[in-house]
Amino acid sequence: MDSDADDVNVVAAGGLESGDLRRLPKPPVLRIEDKWVNTFAVLGSNVIGMSPGLRNTYDSRSDGDTLTFDTKTGDLALLPDLPNGLRQNSTVLAISAGDDRLYVIEDGTVYYDDNEFGMGGLHCLKLQQDDDDDTVAHGYRKYEHRWSWCRASSYLYSSTWWFWSCDPKEIPLTPDGITAHAVHPAGRAFFVSVHCYHVKDHRGRGTFSYDTEHGYWTCHGDWELPFVGQAHYDQGLNAWVGLHVQRDEHRGFIPDGHICACEVPSLNGLAEPDWKLGTEKLFLEEPERHLDAKLVAIGGGGRFCLVEIMTMPGVDREECVGDGEKCVLRLTVFRVKYDDDGELTITDRRPARSFRMSKYKDCAQICSGYWQAFWA
Repeated sequence: MDSDADDVNVVAAGGLESGDLRRLPKPPVLRIEDKWVNTFAVLGSNVIGMSPGLRNTYDSRSDGDTLTFDTKTGDLALLPDLPNGLRQNSTVLAISAGDDRLYVIEDGTVYYDDNEFGMGGLHCLKLQQDDDDDTVAHGYRKYEHRWSWCRASSYLYSSTWWFWSCDPKEIPLTPDGITAHAVHPAGRAFFVSVHCYHVKDHRGRGTFSYDTEHGYWTCHGDWELPFVGQAHYDQGLNAWVGLHVQRDEHRGFIPDGHICACEVPSLNGLAEPDWKLGTEKLFLEEPERHLDAKLVAIGGGGRFCLVEIMTMPGVDREECVGDGEKCVLRLTVFRVKYDDDGELTITDRRPARSFRMSKYKDCAQICSGYWQAFWA
């Protein structure tokens, strides 16, 4: 979506009350009808959907599938045979480290040494590509980005450049308690914070990092990152920028509408990083209508888009379950910077734009966090 375009299908936030909201401009880039593709992630220019098994296909496989869509080339591919841990358990988190690796945490793999590791596993989808140039004489490509599993039965499918790890990596934390995550600016590690009420030991509290080059976890202490969900590194601020977290008695860890900037911790350190809170609240002042929100980095330079999902005016949160037409998508574009006093401020804020969502969208999944927003 071009956030700068003056599209006739876009109305300002004030239009929320008038009932004249338009839908997102058509046609959609891609429409996926099969509801079993319920986990999505983004890796470079690729949108990746994972499924425990597609229905009504040409065969009776039940080994899971992955759909991949390249937003640059328009290529769509179906990948067979998910790793067992992803097929049999629930995906909790997917993190892209660089443009060639997607790390996925699931919640069900069991280990015998239950004093050190939590239940669940870490899986990796990796791109292996040629070092040659993209093109040769006459405009033909030297290589193509293809996909595959590094598992048995590979003879059934064409050779590809993508590989899933065969076995899960143990994780020293409780996946169900993950509240925040961010990638180190060097791309060689990612951090996750955990707060799990029913696990009282080290696996249920604190912040951990995973070194993707050397393949090991580090526990940095019992402190937690100040944001919820994904934060993005901004070079100008030299900090992660995310939505500040608040604890709700009924809904758990949710964003409160403020932006926060957090220093990047040392990969070998234990100290809690310093962070600053923006004073301006970005959410519409109708908290009873708020369902969820995500922050998207758009092109660097401190530029972000807040993506909110809300109920239509007069619609109770419970009434919108299973009916996306009772929900509104609200977009706000702005920049973040430090002012002369070193305070975190919002500038160049544009009027919010709102769209009516598809009636086929199940908002129960929105409330559970099963949706993605990204810039491509």
